[in-house]
Amino acid sequence: MDDARAFTDHVIHLYRNVPAIRSGVCRICHTGPNNRRDTGEPYDICSSCDRTTYGLYRPATHVVPISLAVQNGDDNGLYKIVVRKEGVRAAPGWMNPQTVMAATLARFYQAHEACLTGLAGGPFTLVTSIPSTRRNRPIEAFHILTQVINRVRALKDLHKPHLLLANDEHAPTLNERDSHPGAFHVLGAQKEHQVLRGERVLLVDDLFVSGAHVQSAASTLFEHGAEEVVALVILRVIVPSVGHPNRMTIWQEASAEPFDFDRCCIYDQQDHTKHVSNL
Repeated sequence: MDDARAFTDHVIHLYRNVPAIRSGVCRICHTGPNNRRDTGEPYDICSSCDRTTYGLYRPATHVVPISLAVQNGDDNGLYKIVVRKEGVRAAPGWMNPQTVMAATLARFYQAHEACLTGLAGGPFTLVTSIPSTRRNRPIEAFHILTQVINRVRALKDLHKPHLLLANDEHAPTLNERDSHPGAFHVLGAQKEHQVLRGERVLLVDDLFVSGAHVQSAASTLFEHGAEEVVALVILRVIVPSVGHPNRMTIWQEASAEPFDFDRCCIYDQQDHTKHVSNL
């Protein structure tokens, strides 16, 4: 998408900066961790990620959200576009959700390809996405994420919709924000043949709430031979409230400065510069 910068600039006020990994920020979902349930000591992942990564074949440890978002309130404009699929009126005219999402992915990937491929241990060999698990919606011939990824020049040639929901019975589990090792199936996979052997996978999704969908999908990809899986999600949805002081602080920090597509949530600026120079 050649005009990604122009499209995203028109809605840049809707994005919120994602904090870099640091003390007090979960290294997976990028919001404040709770203390360990067993000892009360500080832990580097939050209780939600602790729960959704437990019992899986292998979870994704590299999750990269592009923007923080909230579901309700006056600041939920990006949530309404990405999740509720509402269009937005901007200076050039009406922009549909696919355009905003594709422009977001294209601009972020262009700025952070070096960081993302560094996490994967080399260039991506496969791009895939998570299929819908919302059973109350009609099945789409072409899922919106497929349409979005196919509009991003840097990703479309590597894109293959490998993942399928293995069984409708798993959908309620995922939608209740619990992961399941058998929730997804890899198209064409056989038990005796790892169809994804050696693949470095960029796993794309529209939002990350508890991580149940992302972690269940990543576990399936690893189980079928993927060498590495890096999850790139458009929104990390949080609920900032008095009951979650870390999340409230992170949301306030995210909203305090203008959003910048050049910021990296994996490395701070010094480490980011050093990392890119070594690639």
